[in-house]
Amino acid sequence: MESNRGIYQDSVRAETRVRAETREGISFADITLRHRDGRSLASIRVRTTGHTHTGVSSFVVADEGLELVYGGGSWDCREWQWWKDHGRGDEKWPRLAPATSGYEEQGTEIRVTSQYRCDSIQTHQEWCFHPQDRDDVLTYDCRQTIQNCGSVDLVEYAQFFACYTETNREKSQFYWSTDKQFKDFESLNGKHLDAYIVAPGSTFEQLGLIPHALRGGGKVADTWYRPVLVGHPSPKGWRHIIFTEPAVTTGLASGMGGIAMDYIAYPGTELFERNKSFSIRIRHHIVKMPDLIQVNFVEALWEAFAADLIG
Repeated sequence: MESNRGIYQDSVRAETRVRAETREGISFADITLRHRDGRSLASIRVRTTGHTHTGVSSFVVADEGLELVYGGGSWDCREWQWWKDHGRGDEKWPRLAPATSGYEEQGTEIRVTSQYRCDSIQTHQEWCFHPQDRDDVLTYDCRQTIQNCGSVDLVEYAQFFACYTETNREKSQFYWSTDKQFKDFESLNGKHLDAYIVAPGSTFEQLGLIPHALRGGGKVADTWYRPVLVGHPSPKGWRHIIFTEPAVTTGLASGMGGIAMDYIAYPGTELFERNKSFSIRIRHHIVKMPDLIQVNFVEALWEAFAADLIG
């Protein structure tokens, strides 16, 4: 696996690459995702600072050459945060805060980070890339760590993240329902953040809504078997699949008719205490699955993720 060995910046005005010390423009890290045998499998760009959308801003599989990230967006994009009596309306204030970047190589792994603080909430984002065991399943991990640096406890806190995926344009997307079937959000009349999927038996299911969720009143439309989102295949059959850590996932949602594959993180309790933090782990798979969703295969991928959560 290769990268340009660090964070660099593209000047907003000149659109030329300069080093991060210039403190101008948007910061990126470029990653070449490789098989363990050295073959190039995908080109990835992570945007870390200087833009409203941080996260993986480009993912191009070598097999196809098609951009999978929706133009201008990113995956694991920081957007809203909310809590009881936040008083902010639906302004996307968390993602407008300045951010700082980090880059580290640990053996064969590359870690890229972005960190920002807004309204006394600090969010640390980390993406981990490693050599791949297969050429039809491309995988990377993300961890969002959120800390309450303020002087008061927050009630019903949550932070919302989006993953803008081009192949879902006007096609909706799929979630893994409690009946162990993959259903699309269109079956719930879900178009844009108006149908949330939550854990069975959770407080959110009992309430019938996610408190303070923006758009659609936080309406709960169904419950999950696993917190998994699956996108539509590209022309050559590549699907974007997202797993999130169940204990700290408030809910899943679909935005923009399916383009935005969304997840919401929370501390796992009603109260987010001052000086406390929590983390949510997310795994992204780009899987060659051109026809029907292979349920047993997704289950096997999930079992590997669940094992890593315990380890």
